[in-house]
Amino acid sequence: MVGENPPVYRIRLFLSVDLVGSTAYKSKDGNTNLKWIKAFQKFYGEFPSQLIRNYQAVCSEIPEIGASETTDTPKVWKTIGDEILFVNRVTSITHVGAYVTAFTKTLIEFGREVNAAFGLNTKGNAWIAAFPNPNRSIKLSINGSDPLSGDSDILTEEFEAAVDLNPSEYDFLGKGIDGGFRISRNSTMEDFTISPALAHILCRAKRNIDMTNFDCRFVFHEPQQFKGVLNGEKYPVISLITSRDDLYDEIQTLEGSLLDRPRAADFVKLFEYLDVYIKYYRIERPELKLTFKSAEVSPPEHYLKYIDEWREDLQKIQIAKSFEESAAQEGNDPKSKVPGTKDQLPANLVDVVKFFTERYISHLNESKLVRDQSTEQKSIPKGKDGPEE
Repeated sequence: MVGENPPVYRIRLFLSVDLVGSTAYKSKDGNTNLKWIKAFQKFYGEFPSQLIRNYQAVCSEIPEIGASETTDTPKVWKTIGDEILFVNRVTSITHVGAYVTAFTKTLIEFGREVNAAFGLNTKGNAWIAAFPNPNRSIKLSINGSDPLSGDSDILTEEFEAAVDLNPSEYDFLGKGIDGGFRISRNSTMEDFTISPALAHILCRAKRNIDMTNFDCRFVFHEPQQFKGVLNGEKYPVISLITSRDDLYDEIQTLEGSLLDRPRAADFVKLFEYLDVYIKYYRIERPELKLTFKSAEVSPPEHYLKYIDEWREDLQKIQIAKSFEESAAQEGNDPKSKVPGTKDQLPANLVDVVKFFTERYISHLNESKLVRDQSTEQKSIPKGKDGPEE
């Protein structure tokens, strides 16, 4: 077995950017693929590198961010048509804030560039998810290895660490992933949608702005129902303001004031609301320390239960391995082979038990046969014609 270390609790941040107006642009009269492909060439070629540069610049202005966090630049997970998805493991609230700040800055800057060049724009969506429970990493198997655990018989920390290093080689499953994709339908150029759990983290980041250097403007929209999310209950719709035009942004702010509906939500009240909402609906609350220097936080209860089950599964696997090894040793001993059985060893624990049971019965039968023969021999009178002693 390759490694037997249980996977540690971890939070991953997912960031998604869409190229707005690309479908209409491709079908526009006179726009052959020689023309519209240039927009995608710029998008795929420049957005990721621009995001990395902005992330490094943002980190350089945060004293409380760790060196390992700074060097862990945004990683591309995959592309889907006119969408690029990034994913990174996050180790502190400050770390999350740095990614979101850099991503917001890139959405606005690149959106302006691509709008000036092609009349297109960008919109964003983001969420966080906990691993290894309730969400799971998975790898497409092309060499026969297990897609959930790789070369091991059970999910290990080594497997999850490999996911952190090269996420583009893996996929992710779970309700956290499903919900993250669902909320993207509300994203616009002005509204960078975020999941409730991520909003909860970012409210804490803004509350500690002196350490995290994170600042933003939240927008609280009318809660909505999403298919497959929270059993159809109304789900909070939250976004960050990403306006490209300062004058347009001012208009929106003034309109909200006149209608007695402030555009930007009070982040303190938003945090209180999300805290109660998460508790009431028993949503997995992400556990992260404030900065890399802060004391480690205890993992949530659902993770501890998962690890208990993980250890039970590991013990079962080890017992099965022990049976198989014993069977292999017995099978290699010519004196121990049972007549009429195959030399090939059983493949799983059930077959192993069956194998040893059949062997035991066979040995009992052989012992009975020996005893019967011995009894017959003892019944023959000794003498000249009798058996030699």
